[in-house]
Amino acid sequence: MLISNAYAVLVFSALVEGMSLLYAVKQARLQSRLEGLSLRQYVVKGDEPNTIAVLAEDIAAVSGIFIAAAGLSLSVITGNPVYDALGSIGVGTLLGSMAIFIIIRNKDALVGRSMNIQKQNAIVDMLERQPSVLSVNDVKSMVEGPSYVRFKAEVFFNTDEITKKYLDNLDITSYMKEIKSLETEDELETFMMKHSSAIIDNLALEVDRLEFLIKRRYPEIRHVDLELL
Repeated sequence: MLISNAYAVLVFSALVEGMSLLYAVKQARLQSRLEGLSLRQYVVKGDEPNTIAVLAEDIAAVSGIFIAAAGLSLSVITGNPVYDALGSIGVGTLLGSMAIFIIIRNKDALVGRSMNIQKQNAIVDMLERQPSVLSVNDVKSMVEGPSYVRFKAEVFFNTDEITKKYLDNLDITSYMKEIKSLETEDELETFMMKHSSAIIDNLALEVDRLEFLIKRRYPEIRHVDLELL
């Protein structure tokens, strides 16, 4: 009777943990596709520690159930309780090993680490393809938690492109009339200050546009800091 109860508990546990494992694998595959990695690469290098921890725990649970079932079955067949004890030792060793793996795998999430280098390079490439950007330097990133990444870079802007974009939106005829109407140094200074300020505003808007572009393409990046060179 006790043996039957033990098998019933193992079967029930296998069903529950098996369902949990299937869901964990599904979520891990989804996250791996979002990060452009295979499932195996994601388990080793992925940015989402919670999903990886749940997957590892479910794998350990299902594996432990089969080890326990094997030990119990061998004890029943042979009449030797040593196999059941070995099964228990095997389960304990498995759980301990999985705990060590989770600690090693997720320790960077506690102290902060850089984001995936391929993704970081893709962001730099995206920025440098923009007409307003000449180069991107001193790129830094930090994963601070699940789906929370900080990205910082120094951007050398193409000021000619920024200025041209501003001028393209001006009424050149009115602009020329305004220039011709200037008669004093104070009027010239006011004129230059007005348009210089407008160009700087355009540059600030371009920074905002690039930051929005990064966040839209990579939703896990919550904070973007683009500094002007």
